[in-house]
Amino acid sequence: MNTKSAAFTVAALFALSSCEQVEEVSIPMFPDGGLLRTGTALSREQLYGFEGMFSVVHGSALFGTETSVRTSPGTISILTDKDNGYAVLGGACLPDGRVVVEGYWQYPTEVKAGLVRLFVEQPDTAAALCNGEAPPPSVDFTLAGTYSDDNDFPTTPLTLRWNRELKPWRGRFFTIAHHGGCEVTDYCGASPNSLETIRLSERVGCNAAEVDVRMTRDAIPVLFHDPTLSRALVRGVFCNGSVSDLTLAELRGSCTMAYGEIIPTLEEALDMMVTDTELEGAYLDEKTPEGVLPSARVAAALLADLKARNENDDPSDDRHFVPVVGIPNADVLDAWHTAKSTLQAEGIEVPPCLIEYDPDLVLSEGCVAWGPTWTLGTQPDNVRKVRAGGARTFFWTLNQSDFVDAFLEEAQPDGILTGRASMVFHRYQEIGITPPLLPGAAP
Repeated sequence: MNTKSAAFTVAALFALSSCEQVEEVSIPMFPDGGLLRTGTALSREQLYGFEGMFSVVHGSALFGTETSVRTSPGTISILTDKDNGYAVLGGACLPDGRVVVEGYWQYPTEVKAGLVRLFVEQPDTAAALCNGEAPPPSVDFTLAGTYSDDNDFPTTPLTLRWNRELKPWRGRFFTIAHHGGCEVTDYCGASPNSLETIRLSERVGCNAAEVDVRMTRDAIPVLFHDPTLSRALVRGVFCNGSVSDLTLAELRGSCTMAYGEIIPTLEEALDMMVTDTELEGAYLDEKTPEGVLPSARVAAALLADLKARNENDDPSDDRHFVPVVGIPNADVLDAWHTAKSTLQAEGIEVPPCLIEYDPDLVLSEGCVAWGPTWTLGTQPDNVRKVRAGGARTFFWTLNQSDFVDAFLEEAQPDGILTGRASMVFHRYQEIGITPPLLPGAAP
């Protein structure tokens, strides 16, 4: 093992040693609902105009000297590598002709959060937005206002000035949520593998989500990481035992997730991702061989529905989303072979697959992606080999900025699975090399 690989392994062991549950937190909110409630929400097309790299003129103590700003339905997100911080904001045109952008900021690894209220500084730009237009940003585009700690009213100056476009990322570079937008030890107020954390993942920088798939006793795939119902992940006096020993009804009747969410089925999660987000894909981390065929059925049904939806005369209604069945070991690969044969015999199109442990198998099995652990190093030769064979590479799970930088610079992958989406997205924008466009994705 070379020195760099040894360093990766030591860091991984250290990270795995910390798995305790953290205290609950509440997300800061304006007590009166803020100014957004008094205005007219900006359209999705208008929100695109806020995207770009912004210099932090005032407020570097909060976000550093530069931030990435990207958008999703109803949300303008400020993303930074400073303390893995982000801000989740909405935008609206106010009755007085101003355009407000407000919400909350947070450092997910610390109990630190607060409120943000910014205004579009240029009167002409604000007037155009309030007139329903979507003006492109320029170097004069400035968001100026204030921020606070906790629920205090914002008074500390914060000014962001647009300086350049974002590097292409939709359909190209994938910031993949590690079982959603929050790690177990985070303070972001949502449980891993919940619908709520998957929704949050898009708002903090992700365009795909990895979810952990286990089977209930009545053969329904659900999202849950551990084989047993550990206190770190669930609540409920009678919530005990193994996931596989309970039916879905028993599981939901006895348990909620740590922040009170229901344990979702895989079908519910994929439907939500397609319907309620702009996420481009899902990485189904199959925890047991028994879950492969049921998961493949759910993924195949979704792809069939999307294919029918996209065969219409209105391209604006098209939805491109790819669920990928993850194969972490030889036992799951054997189950994948059985699942493929079963689906093919039934005339069902087989969903795509991802192999974690062997890049050569990715190509020989006809899978679309390789998902290696970062602890084995950057492996640039294997990344190039996989890409030359028509597949993509997504490393897991990278949560430290120095290692993220090493992988972006040396491996130049197609994506990174992470619990620190804001940092990964921002570091890609700073130093990443743009991968080729994914086939079928919108440019």
